[in-house]
Amino acid sequence: MGLSRLNRIIAVIALIFAVVYGWNYLFDARRPPCYTVDVKYFGANIPSSNDVEDFSIKPFKIPFERSQVDDMIDRVRKTRFYEPQILVDNRNTNKSTYGFNRQTAESIQDYLINTYDWKKTVQELNNFDHYKTNIAGLDIHFVRITHNSQRNEKKDAILFLHGWPGSFLEYLDVARLLNSSTINNYDLIIPSLPGYGYSDAPVRAGMSPIQIARIMQSLMQRLGHSSYVVCGGDWGAIIGTNIAQLYPGHVRGLLITMVAPALTWKHYIHLALAHYINPSILLDYDEQEYLGKRFDASQYLKFMWQEGGYFHLQATKPDTIGYALNDSPLGLATYILEKWSRWSNTQNDVDQSMNSGLDRFTLDQLLSNVMLYWTTGTITSSMRLYFEYFASISSGHNDKILNGPLAASVPVAILNFRNELAYLPRSIVRAKYPNIKLWVFHNSGGHFASIEKPQEYYRDVEKFLLQL
Repeated sequence: MGLSRLNRIIAVIALIFAVVYGWNYLFDARRPPCYTVDVKYFGANIPSSNDVEDFSIKPFKIPFERSQVDDMIDRVRKTRFYEPQILVDNRNTNKSTYGFNRQTAESIQDYLINTYDWKKTVQELNNFDHYKTNIAGLDIHFVRITHNSQRNEKKDAILFLHGWPGSFLEYLDVARLLNSSTINNYDLIIPSLPGYGYSDAPVRAGMSPIQIARIMQSLMQRLGHSSYVVCGGDWGAIIGTNIAQLYPGHVRGLLITMVAPALTWKHYIHLALAHYINPSILLDYDEQEYLGKRFDASQYLKFMWQEGGYFHLQATKPDTIGYALNDSPLGLATYILEKWSRWSNTQNDVDQSMNSGLDRFTLDQLLSNVMLYWTTGTITSSMRLYFEYFASISSGHNDKILNGPLAASVPVAILNFRNELAYLPRSIVRAKYPNIKLWVFHNSGGHFASIEKPQEYYRDVEKFLLQL
């Protein structure tokens, strides 16, 4: 066989492979991704095949116990503060270089003892309609706010999902605004995640965001919603993404305030090029305007180095820190409020601030969230979500859904608030969320945007709904 003839044969074979590969690539790109999730039970007693599943939805009232408040105040009063304090220029520092500021902690101690009224907060929260229903062996708590219109009118269902260290309280202000809307009728569902607040904590391992996504889909089906919009931040954004991946036919739209797609080595190369060479390699013009003509990845890495210690701790040994936090209400408050402070003011250097991000909220807002964790004893079970998430990653069992995109049929809105933990360029985000309908920049607001900037958040929700 001549050399020229062999070359032609090789060329034909290569062409055939190229055509086949190209066809498969195009076919796979157009074919919606298909994900599955194992059905798991997280309650204490696994039901037998003869047991009838309880689908009932029961009204619930937040309990108030005077003895619990008295015990909390007694513990706060007996707080043993650390010594010595670090001196700067022979004076006690008012910065947060070493962690939560001592002066701020003392002011919170005084407020909890002499001013804060948990009973009043419980009474106000019980003005909302609370319910519980059992899913996967756990009683799941949720608030339901139905638009003030005829009950038989069609309503848009919206599922709001909080994260850590937050709670269902984050979305109540937005829900009030939506409930008074003249644009549309809404059925607003605001659950507590499993292991948070008034939802039962799992007694079995494996409660990852993917499993919570399955529980939330079951909740919405039980409430009669075959189609709904999901809104979330922090864990709520990740869980909402998983819901949209697993049940694209049921999710009319997904709105998130934190983007955390799995990054590949190609993404890291692009990020480096944008940082060191030219931001236009990665950023659209409006993004360059928003970021001040530069993409500073080093600032993000510095921030995560300073603020990310909790993440590793909770992903590896949540129960260990849980003993301390579940025993000291002021210790719990400083641990949680440090996150609310720094994650609401990421633009301010840690050495120059005295927990400055807290001024975005009232002290009652902050301490009501802390009291939900304290009175329910759920700080440890809430932190275990980090452990379960990384356990699911290390097992490799959920790689497909963790690394895979949403179906292109799911519309997505992404709200970028100035002080969110990180900003990822649209060109990277599109790989995970191919059908971005709304991409909004806000020059203020942080990680807890729905409670810090409820008006802006509300307007973006309505703007997104009008596009669906």
